[in-house]
Amino acid sequence: MALAFGCGLTSGEVAAVRPVHLRRLTCGAVVVAVPGTQRLIVCRAAWEDVLARATNQPGDRFVFRPGRAARHAKNLFSSWTARHRPTGGLPALSVRRLRSSWIIELLSARIDLGVVAAAAGMSASALARYTHFVPALDEPTAVALLRGRAR
Repeated sequence: MALAFGCGLTSGEVAAVRPVHLRRLTCGAVVVAVPGTQRLIVCRAAWEDVLARATNQPGDRFVFRPGRAARHAKNLFSSWTARHRPTGGLPALSVRRLRSSWIIELLSARIDLGVVAAAAGMSASALARYTHFVPALDEPTAVALLRGRAR
């Protein structure tokens, strides 16, 4: 969950991450260097400690399902989610839905579209499909943002 909801990684990216790809900065932020990508991926603060613990795993094991040998097996995620069903009527975990939730959380925080798009490895126009899930701003906040700084 930390890699998908905390960092917005796709299933292929989650599958590829090893402890060597995680780096904790002096400010406490955890940066993920996904193999094959050059984008800046910074874990959300709520998930930093989970990933920081993963940096201490011995050897060159994968972060997600560290006992596996293959980089990406056919049922890597579906077999795990089938055994780890949420309780209380919650939907089954899905890397795609966790990533979508990450994008919506960032957009709801009014983080710059270009920053979100770059972190997600998408174009800013591709984020349009998520905007209807982003709550509208109240009027005072909208006025302050539209007005900018008074000189």
